[in-house]
Amino acid sequence: MKKIKSVIDTQFDGKSVKTVLKHKLNISSAILTDLKKYPDGITVNGAHANVNVILHTGDVLILNIHDIPSPNIVPVDIGLDILLENEDILVVNKPRNMPTHPSQNHHDDTLANGVMYYYRDTDFTFRVITRLDRDTSGAVLIAKNRLAASMLSEQMQDMKIYKEYVALCHGTPAETKGTIDAPIAREEGSTIRRLVSPEGKTAITHYEVISSKNDLSLIKLNPQTGRTHQLRVHLSHIGHSIYGDDMYGSAVVGNTRLHCRAITFINPADGEAITVEAPIPSDITELIQ
Repeated sequence: MKKIKSVIDTQFDGKSVKTVLKHKLNISSAILTDLKKYPDGITVNGAHANVNVILHTGDVLILNIHDIPSPNIVPVDIGLDILLENEDILVVNKPRNMPTHPSQNHHDDTLANGVMYYYRDTDFTFRVITRLDRDTSGAVLIAKNRLAASMLSEQMQDMKIYKEYVALCHGTPAETKGTIDAPIAREEGSTIRRLVSPEGKTAITHYEVISSKNDLSLIKLNPQTGRTHQLRVHLSHIGHSIYGDDMYGSAVVGNTRLHCRAITFINPADGEAITVEAPIPSDITELIQ
């Protein structure tokens, strides 16, 4: 449960609870609806209050945002590499070959299983903000309550969450720094594969070569958009597929060497920008060396 306490100042003297929730605390309509369901959802000076109550300077408004445990996610002690945790967020360094969510063939070996075990003694809902594919390692941002999830999801929609990846690629681009602006669509007849197509949705990736050796390049990638398989498709499109990504052209069959090295976002707790970094794993650094 997330508890929010707000002491009313002169700016909101004479305003309703609803006004304060919307214009001071940025509470979404969905959360507001949920608050109304609980006797302790909204209180003013210790007493239950509805959204039409008029507030005055010095009044103490308290919100209790309840959570419901995620159904059908089995808590499993798989160990977590925690990069950052506070009252609103959890950032985990996800290893390669670990799915983010359970699926038909992965019931108890996912990041969700591990997070649910970590919070096994609380009413926790698994709300991932920056999901990574099974083969992609690196920083994953998770919201610990409904309010944080609402605020971070809005940042995602407004493209205000900045993600930096590194990929080990075959060859070296002729231009060591640039932008790939190529629309992406789903390949006809496939539910998984994507391809560059004029009929696709806008997809933009900024890149920069960090180092090159042994016909391999370590490339920094900043996706401006978030299409499915965007980085894999874009790098294949310019002739430099990711090492191990045989779906999009790598001659090496195995693990795709793609890693989310850093994410930057606005911390829901204080409104300040925060960057969390995940070290590049050895299965990338050892190959380039």
